[in-house]
Amino acid sequence: MKTVTRFGVFLQVLLVLAITACGSLVRNPVPLEMMDQAELAGMPGVRAFWDADEISQTFQDDIIHSVRQEPSDLFDKTQDGVPIYAGLALSGGGSSGAFGAGILCGWSKTGSRPTFKLVTGISTGALIAPYAFLGEAYDEKLHKVYTTTSTKDIAKISKRFPLRNDALMDTSPLAAVIAKDLDESMLADIATAHNRGRRLYIGTTNLDAQRFVVWNMGAIAASGEPGSLQLFRDIMLASASIPGVFPPVYINVDANGQTYDEMHVDGGVITQVFFYELLLNMGEVARTVRPDTATQNASTVYVIRNGKAAPEPQQVPRELMAIAGRSLSTMIKSASINDLLRIYEYSKQDGIAFNFTNVPGEFHFESEEAFDQQEMNALFDLGYQILLEGTAWQEHPFELKGASK
Repeated sequence: MKTVTRFGVFLQVLLVLAITACGSLVRNPVPLEMMDQAELAGMPGVRAFWDADEISQTFQDDIIHSVRQEPSDLFDKTQDGVPIYAGLALSGGGSSGAFGAGILCGWSKTGSRPTFKLVTGISTGALIAPYAFLGEAYDEKLHKVYTTTSTKDIAKISKRFPLRNDALMDTSPLAAVIAKDLDESMLADIATAHNRGRRLYIGTTNLDAQRFVVWNMGAIAASGEPGSLQLFRDIMLASASIPGVFPPVYINVDANGQTYDEMHVDGGVITQVFFYELLLNMGEVARTVRPDTATQNASTVYVIRNGKAAPEPQQVPRELMAIAGRSLSTMIKSASINDLLRIYEYSKQDGIAFNFTNVPGEFHFESEEAFDQQEMNALFDLGYQILLEGTAWQEHPFELKGASK
């Protein structure tokens, strides 16, 4: 089975590296006591740890500033003149990102796709997020990326001996795919949208700190710093870098006057999808920006789960790697359900309407290739079609609703 094979190979690599590794490559990590102080040279405040115990004051101040940046005609408004916001959260899911790409392109076709106030992305969702953020004008490029790409365009076997390397695969092909579209022109478009009060966040995992990091990608694009384009590309690559299989991305930071490197990998190591929760206090934002109105923002968050949320029964072979791989894929699916529930509960708390979609349970495609072009085209077409049919969105996580698609 494809799922078992993918995760079995992944786990096998990790086990081999853990048991037989005989050395490590040289690096210059941030000292433990300085991890909270580390910043990017010339771009302080463009990222924050996503912690359960406190919000990020930097991001809180920035989102308040973003509301004040908004042109009067950027969003529709209620009768009381309060903006009607839409947010989008894009999950991980590897090649199943083609489903999310299809949803977005189909949405554009209906003419009802909103201009998003906030877009977030993890892993394959991080690769989709800049296109989703920029809207219909970038649909053709998004469609091409997710329907013409195959495994060889994502990674190749590393030429370095695995036990003396930091990953089995070399992701230079994926880096090239990212760089092809994400050029100076696209970066400028993201900066323009950011300066008009919209926000784009991407998540990575800082393995040294063992914490999730949220990056304000629009702030990076608008920074004017010479290395902003490469940093933007590096963060996208890091968010999609499965540890052990794909190499980490090392990002240089300054701490106490010295330069160090941070090890960043797939944001999906910690969460499969995220929105603003644990990062921002939206109630406080509303009270700060509009203290004289009691009208609640008529807001909606749309969550695209690039994969199936419901259980997928499967006969697991009595083999070590099959059992281990199936267990890992089950843990990831369970985590994705918890992520949906978390976003749903925060949305209810803040009076935000919740909608989510996922790959329908009846979709099946047999392939042993991780990024099968035929499968990705089928997933794209599926997302596109259910959006046009008006059957894509559900108002509750499926466990609460008692049904799945």
